Amino acid sequence: MSHSSTPYAAGARVLHWTMFALITVQVVGGLAIEWFPRASPARVLVLDWHVTLGIVALLLALARIARRLVERGRPTEGPRWQRALASAAHGALYALMVAVPLAGYALADARGRGIPFFGMNAPEWLATDRALAHTLEDLHSALAWALVAVVAAHAAAALWHHFVLRDDTLRRMLSGRA
Repeated sequence: MSHSSTPYAAGARVLHWTMFALITVQVVGGLAIEWFPRASPARVLVLDWHVTLGIVALLLALARIARRLVERGRPTEGPRWQRALASAAHGALYALMVAVPLAGYALADARGRGIPFFGMNAPEWLATDRALAHTLEDLHSALAWALVAVVAAHAAAALWHHFVLRDDTLRRMLSGRA
């Protein structure tokens, strides 16, 4: 089957849309942390869930990467520049889906307040270091905004495929049907 008529597998679609939802929730949650006064119960709750869901996002990103390695990507059509751009964008998406939560995990660890994960504490590896935490906060934020930009470009490309090229790329990711 050609790329344009092969539906995406259900597992790939579930992982794709779950990651999209998690990234959306994490961006909103990351911004929402600043809406609350420092050390307030609401801020602590939002931060704890942000860290927990960040770990979940990291685990799901690793599952996506493993799935992609096992299934080896789909054959693509189109001009060479388009295939290269799509490949680079997917590489950036996968790299950022790992880098953002790793930087967040390191940030939480360097702050020295524990790493919440569904009511337990995840392993800690770094000593409490305020200067490092500040650097990691800047890195985590910059990587998160880079991820938002790449996700937006990815969504724009999907819409371009759907409305300009009029192919089945978006439809296959929504329903699994061409």
